[in-house]
Amino acid sequence: MRTHPLHDKVQAVITEVQPVLGLHGGSIELVSISEDNIVALRFIGACVGCAAADITLEYGLKEMLMIRVEEVEDVVAVNDEPTTHEAPNIPLPYARN
Repeated sequence: MRTHPLHDKVQAVITEVQPVLGLHGGSIELVSISEDNIVALRFIGACVGCAAADITLEYGLKEMLMIRVEEVEDVVAVNDEPTTHEAPNIPLPYARN
């Protein structure tokens, strides 16, 4: 299977933001990059169904990816089930035990 030329650049940005999403019990994974350089991401864990997910996508992930990887034309979310992993179980700093 051939990897898209932008895969490593996009994955590096995703890896950079994973800890922030993990603080809220969520995660994202790179699903695909189209021939037109449209990046498809999947929300995982607490991000699924979160009211802030659209804002996180539009003003966080999309903006960051399009600035850091200039070839990216758009960033979209897919809503199917994750195939590779679940969100890490990271305790919230304010959670009661």
